[in-house]
Amino acid sequence: MIAFQYDTAGLYTGQTEADESPLEPGVWLVPARSTLAPIPETWPDDRWPRFNGIEWDLVNKPEPEAVPDPIAKLTAFLQENPDVAALIERQR
Repeated sequence: MIAFQYDTAGLYTGQTEADESPLEPGVWLVPARSTLAPIPETWPDDRWPRFNGIEWDLVNKPEPEAVPDPIAKLTAFLQENPDVAALIERQR
């Protein structure tokens, strides 16, 4: 049986399989942060399904978080910590 997955905020992330219990036929073992409640078949581009604990609501589509540039982050860290930069330089 298909189970619909959601993240800690309840936002839909995908689907997985729920297995039938080997000890209780007809009982489904639903993975964590998943539900058997059917998800809407379609939704507008600016909306996204969010599970409220009972059913799916359509909420404003979240914007993806910007991924920080690791080189810029390291450069800033080394500028703020010249002792670490000096240790790295000595190891060369």
